[in-house]
Parts: sequence; C-alpha cells; structure tokens
Amino acid sequence: MRMSRVAAGLVGVGAVLALAVGSAAVAVGSQPASDTPRPAAAPTKDDPGAVELEHGKGVVLANDDWWYVHGGPFEFSVTATAARDGQAGQAALFVSWPSEFSLVETAGERWTCGAVEGGVECTNPAPAVPGEAWPALTLAVSGSGAVQDSIDVYLRGADGSEAHAGAPIVFDTSS
Repeated sequence: MRMSRVAAGLVGVGAVLALAVGSAAVAVGSQPASDTPRPAAAPTKDDPGAVELEHGKGVVLANDDWWYVHGGPFEFSVTATAARDGQAGQAALFVSWPSEFSLVETAGERWTCGAVEGGVECTNPAPAVPGEAWPALTLAVSGSGAVQDSIDVYLRGADGSEAHAGAPIVFDTSS
C-alpha cells in the first residue's frame, strides 16, 4: 500500500477524538481514484456501523486519490449507516480537519453541527434501523492558506466503538 508522507505521519501520531475520551489510529490509504464514496475499513464486531465520505463542489479528485481544492469554499458529503446487529440510535459524528478550515454551512435532514477544537461535531437524533443509513450530511467548508493534510470522519457508537473514513486533501488559496 502506497502512503503519502502526511498519511504515514498520521499513522504514527494517532488522532484525538473530540466527541468523547478515546482515540483511534488514523491511516489514510490509497484507493483507486473514482467518483464513488470512500468506504470505511471492514467492519469488526464492535463497529457502530459504517461511514462514507464523498467529495463535492469545489473538489477535484486526481489520479493520486487526493482531494485538490484551489481557492474558495468546497463541499463534501458524509453518509453514516447503523450496524446490522447493533442497537439503533442517534448518529454522532466527529469530522476532523486542519485548523485552517472552518464550517460555512451544513445541509441534511435533522443534522445539527457545531464547531469544536479540531473540526466539527454533528448529531442526528433520528433513530436508524440497524443496517440502514441516516440522511446524508453535506458540509460546506472554507479555508485559508495552503494545507496538505486529511479530512477524517468518525461515527461513534453508544458503546464507544468507532467507524472511520478519511480523505487526503491539498487546499491552496494562493493564485
């Protein structure tokens, strides 16, 4: 598996989740470039479900699988699916991104999001049937400067389990 220097650094460092006490190792791997959502890693016994991340307006997906954003705001969507054998409950997401990014707006049925240190926390109180998805969440984001990092999304289960999806990103406001 080919990893970027940023991804390799993230693997060694790990990421602190702002939703609750706990941490998860973050690895951004290479997948073939496509317009399909980025699935989470294969589910384990304790997974709360799955989370997918898909680029949107303002994002160019190149052959190296990085998201490229030049200039203005950009969008991406998150889809969270409850575990097939887990308890249905509300969706709790943490979206981790570089400090140069800020939330512009969100769209999605019953989603509530708020900025926190290191990203955004989002919840949807609608109970999901095991194996079914909550409504999609779209986030519009702005930024400043030049950044080479990743966007990582975590779905957190009531038992503290986590599902993860991530995308490496290059953001540049220079001309």
